[in-house]
Amino acid sequence: MAQAKPKKKQRPRSDPARREAAARREEARRQAAEERRRAEQAIARRKKIVKTARRVGVPALVGVGVVAAALFLFRPQREVPGAEMIGTPAIVTDLGYELPDEIDADTLPDPVCGVLGQPISSGALAYSDLHNGAVILWHAVGDADAADALADLAGEYESHLVVSPTPAVTEGILATAWERRKDYEAVDDGLREFIETYRGQAPGRGACDLPE
Repeated sequence: MAQAKPKKKQRPRSDPARREAAARREEARRQAAEERRRAEQAIARRKKIVKTARRVGVPALVGVGVVAAALFLFRPQREVPGAEMIGTPAIVTDLGYELPDEIDADTLPDPVCGVLGQPISSGALAYSDLHNGAVILWHAVGDADAADALADLAGEYESHLVVSPTPAVTEGILATAWERRKDYEAVDDGLREFIETYRGQAPGRGACDLPE
């Protein structure tokens, strides 16, 4: 008959070793709980950051885009010293053309650019040229020297430039663009500056190529 194993001696609850073991287990549980709490807080912080970035970042990017577009569209335009700022209808009517009181851009004729032997045929066409960004250089009727010099100048450009005689000019050259005009005595770098500054600076964007 097998001999019975002696029963393991139970330590009393007041035993210091037992209390110490219990304390270690409790500390381990506490540390594990603290680590879980910290991990959960870290996850929550990351989620909050991502959510804030999505909420604030997208409108901010849109805002930056809007500001950039506004700066581009409404950037201060360089001006030519001495150029007169005047309404385009006044520019056209001062040249002897007629225009209606109300101008509908949708009903304007297509712009025509190039070197003309005769004055621009109508105020509506002159207005259309200017509205679509062309610079019109006017010279006196019968002034062959100015006509030839302006024709040579026009050869430097592919579009949006018109050379036309007009009875309204008796000498020199009148340079006109959208809401700008200036008198010049001859073809020089100042006239080129006017063309380079104001050509294409108009509300319309119609094509206006010069004939080859």
